[in-house]
Amino acid sequence: MEIIRSNFKSNLHKVYQAIEEADFFAIDGEFSGISDGPSVTALTNGFDTPEERYQKLKKKERYIVISKVDEEERKRREQQKQAKEQEELKDAVGFSRVIHAIANSGKLVIGHNMLLDVMHTVHQFYCPLPADLNEFKEMTTCVFPRLLDTKLMASTQPFKDIINNTSLAELEKRLKETPFNPPKVESAEGFPSYDTASEQLHEAGYDAYITGLCFISMANYLGSFLSPPKIHVSARSKLIEPFFNKLFLMRVMDIPYLNLEGPDLQPKRDHVLHVTFPKEWKTSDLYQLFSAFGNIQISWIDDTSAFVSLSQPEQVQIAVNTSKYAESYRIQTYAEYVGRKHEEKQMKRKWAEDGWKEVERKRSNSQCLPYAPQNHYYHADGLTATSTVRKRNLSPCQAEADLEARVSGELSDTELEQTDPCAESHSEGRKKAKKLKRMKKDLSPTGSITDSPAKLFEVPDTW
Repeated sequence: MEIIRSNFKSNLHKVYQAIEEADFFAIDGEFSGISDGPSVTALTNGFDTPEERYQKLKKKERYIVISKVDEEERKRREQQKQAKEQEELKDAVGFSRVIHAIANSGKLVIGHNMLLDVMHTVHQFYCPLPADLNEFKEMTTCVFPRLLDTKLMASTQPFKDIINNTSLAELEKRLKETPFNPPKVESAEGFPSYDTASEQLHEAGYDAYITGLCFISMANYLGSFLSPPKIHVSARSKLIEPFFNKLFLMRVMDIPYLNLEGPDLQPKRDHVLHVTFPKEWKTSDLYQLFSAFGNIQISWIDDTSAFVSLSQPEQVQIAVNTSKYAESYRIQTYAEYVGRKHEEKQMKRKWAEDGWKEVERKRSNSQCLPYAPQNHYYHADGLTATSTVRKRNLSPCQAEADLEARVSGELSDTELEQTDPCAESHSEGRKKAKKLKRMKKDLSPTGSITDSPAKLFEVPDTW
C-alpha cells in the first residue's frame, strides 16, 4: 500500500502501528543537495569548517529568481503561490504527526548522507533552524536522540578497506557480495515490496528502503568480529553505538563528519595557504604560481580567493615569504586567515552591540517624553494597521499528555487545521528543545541504551 495525500488520514493508524513495531526507521527526503543552486563552488569548499558548511546549507533554500512581469501576472502568481502554500501547510501539519511519533519513539533513525534531510525535517516540523551550529546540534539531539548515517558508517573501519564507493546505489550492490550477507525481505500482505533488481533510485521511498538494507548488512557484518560470531546485530546493539549522531560532511577534505554530541574535529591545516588574487585568474594561474612546490590541491572560495594545500607543511613559510613584495596577489597561512576572520567577526559583533545600546538609549529618552504614544495602533491617512504575532502550537516540547495524544492520533481535525507550523521564535525553540531533553532523560525511550558503548569499533578523530 502506498500512503499518499488522499489516503493519509484514513491510514494514519497503520502508520502509528508500524512505528510501534519497527526496530529502526530509514528516511530520505530526496532533497536537491548542495550540488544544485548557483554553483557547487559557491556552496562547498574542501576546507569548510562544520560551522561554515551549516551556514551554507541553511542559506541554500533562500535563493530566488527575480523576473519582470506585469501587474496582472504578478497578482495571478501571488494567488497561485498562496493557494499552494495553504495546501502544503495542511499537508505538513498532518504529516508532522508522523514525524513527532517517530521522534517520541526514541528509536534509531537512519539516513544516507543525511545532514540536509535532518535540517529540513527540523525546520519544517519543529522550528526555524537556529543561527548557531551548537544550538542546532542541541535541538537535533532533542528531537532525534539517535541518528546514524550509513555513508559515514561505510567510510569508516572496518568497512573503509572493503568498500570502494559509498554512493547509495553502489553501496547497495557491494553489500550483496562477500563478505556481507544481505537480509531477505518479506513484505506484509497488502504492502508490495520494492524490487532492487529494477532500480528506482532517487525515489525517496526506494532510497530509504535500500538505506535500511545497507544498514542491516553492515550491522550484521560487525557481528562477525564477536566471539562467538553473531549472525544478526539489532539496532539496539552496542556495536553500532560509535556511529551514532555523526553526520557525513560531503566534500570536506579533513573533517569527515558533523558531531552532534560534542565539539567537531579541528585539524591543524598547517599545510594550507589562503591566497587572494585578481578576478581574471584561473586555476592554471595558481598552478603556475606554486609550480616550485610540487603537488598542490586548490579549493576555490570565490572569484578572487582560494585555499591551496601543499604536500609539505615546511614549505608554507617559504610560499608566504614569496608574496611579501607581490602586487597582484597575497598569500597567508590558514592560521592567519582564521585569526583575521575571527577579528572581523568580533568587530561586527561589537558594532551590533554598540548599535543596540544606542537604540536602547534613544528609546529610553523617548519614553520620558510627556506625550509619547504608547498604544499598538498606528493611524496614517485614515488607515489603521495592527500587528499580530502567532505562535505555533505543534512543537516537540509540549506537555507529556500532548506528546502522547499526538502519537496515538488523538488530535482532532479542527486542531490539525488550526495548527500553524510556520511561526516560532528561535528562543522559544531553544527553550522547548531543552525541556524535551529533560523529559527524555527522565523517561528512557524505547530501545535506548544506558551502558557505555563497546570499544571494538570507533569513528576516528583523524581521517
